[in-house]
Amino acid sequence: MTTAIVAHDPVAKDAADGHEDLLLAVAKVNAKACLGDTVELKPGWRLTEEEIVRIAIAVIFVALVTMIGIAAAAILTIR
Repeated sequence: MTTAIVAHDPVAKDAADGHEDLLLAVAKVNAKACLGDTVELKPGWRLTEEEIVRIAIAVIFVALVTMIGIAAAAILTIR
């Protein structure tokens, strides 16, 4: 199956090809499992406490700057 779709190709044919691709991918995964190869899920990347604090400070800073900007715009438009 190619990524380009020709104008005269029916959409149903492309959908069928996509279904076949999915079945092929599932068959490959099942074949690996039958051979004894296991897929190991590595633990996800976790944030440290320091990174969480830095992100929180950055969010608060951005919110504060936004509020100051809105207030300044409101003050400048009154005059």
